[in-house]
Amino acid sequence: MSHYVSLVCDVQDTDAGPCMTEDCGPGFPQSATAARRILQPQGWHRTRDGRDICPDCWDAGKR
Repeated sequence: MSHYVSLVCDVQDTDAGPCMTEDCGPGFPQSATAARRILQPQGWHRTRDGRDICPDCWDAGKR
């Protein structure tokens, strides 16, 4: 059985519900921290309260 680490967008839109966009980036990150480091240049963000936000939601101002 294989496992992989991925990030899921934590944005909760009041009209559309949760975003739930998921990405694991290239390679095989061994931890969420490594996945965040890989995905940061692609536009993923981590907020001070611990939420991961995908590039589309970030660009739309859903923070």
